[in-house]
Amino acid sequence: MKKIISIVLITALLLCTVSIGVNATTAKEVVVSENTEYFEDGSSITTTITQIVNDSKNQTRATRNVTGSKTKTVKNSDGDVLFKFKITGTFTVNEGVSATCTAVSCSASDLASGWSLDSYSTSKSGNTARATGIFKYTVLIASKTQEVVNTLTCSTTGTLS
Repeated sequence: MKKIISIVLITALLLCTVSIGVNATTAKEVVVSENTEYFEDGSSITTTITQIVNDSKNQTRATRNVTGSKTKTVKNSDGDVLFKFKITGTFTVNEGVSATCTAVSCSASDLASGWSLDSYSTSKSGNTARATGIFKYTVLIASKTQEVVNTLTCSTTGTLS
């Protein structure tokens, strides 16, 4: 009798696990746009916008959340990456009516030797998320700073720019 109860419980557990897996949504990051701005000294900044896309049928509602990021990759004249500055924002979109930023964060990565993120600030207003980073380059006693402003905007249709 104990074996039969054990088999029934294991079978029920397996069926629950399978049904949970079938209903799970999958999120993936998709590149929305990418462009590069070149400067007279040969340096450049590449801006990449990505959006988190859920393969869920629940995203057809009139009100939904849109999450994405904008990364600015700063390179020197030799094409070497000096640093990356990323802003991530979450927006509540009322389809065709409004978009409101509900959360914003930022991060720095791929810092070349001598570079550091000295300070940063974030803010949100309406449909815009904003991050400002002050990067510092220090070699021996000499140093310089570079300010990078990164804004992420969401339209009333959920398009990030």
